[in-house]
Amino acid sequence: MTPFVHAYFLYDYSAAWKTPPWVFEVPAFRALRERGRLPLDRPVTLITGENGVGKSTLLEGIAVSCGFNDAGGPFGAEVGSRVNPLRHVATVQRGTRTMDGYFLRAEAHFNIATDYGGSAPGVVDLHRMSHGESVMQVVQEAFHGNGLYLLDEPESGLSTIRQMALLGELHAVAQAGAQLIIATHSPVLLAIPGAEVWEFTADGELLRGLTVQQTTAFRALRDFLADPEGIAEFMVGVTEPE
Repeated sequence: MTPFVHAYFLYDYSAAWKTPPWVFEVPAFRALRERGRLPLDRPVTLITGENGVGKSTLLEGIAVSCGFNDAGGPFGAEVGSRVNPLRHVATVQRGTRTMDGYFLRAEAHFNIATDYGGSAPGVVDLHRMSHGESVMQVVQEAFHGNGLYLLDEPESGLSTIRQMALLGELHAVAQAGAQLIIATHSPVLLAIPGAEVWEFTADGELLRGLTVQQTTAFRALRDFLADPEGIAEFMVGVTEPE
């Protein structure tokens, strides 16, 4: 199936003076600047890395370039704000498919639920659900095989079992023909079958084609589960005031 988006790339670095100076220190943007182009033509691309590496900023840049509002929501919604620090220097290479889909941001999902009111997917008031339940409701009712789905930390508010259920839902949507680009810390979601896994490091390196077992998120959780008491005692010790 032809992707909605083939790549995210630098198109006018001479306009960098319009970009906030802090952006050039963000590891994900340093990787983009070094490579010039980040290919996104796989059915599922998973982006991971520690807090502060720029996953959300990069995903927002892709979303804004595709015509989504920066706060999230369905494609084609009334124009709100389409602002992103990378908008003057980077954009997407679009495919030939007519754009449709959804941009799901964990931090803004409450506001999007308010905008829906009683007209949420499935004719449900999302505010009558927990955060995690409302995320699952949107995915189950609004995601289909002919859309581009951008998800920023969709695991927020979901139990481990619900994350496993979300993995199944997202894989099914991709199998039906959708394209998904997901920024996540979840080792569960990083195991979506057939996905290409990226990890941005703090020094601006982009690691591509990782297995879930090679990601920092998985290795950290594996180490904790192997010795939860020992890890807990160590972390308490290193954070106690001297």
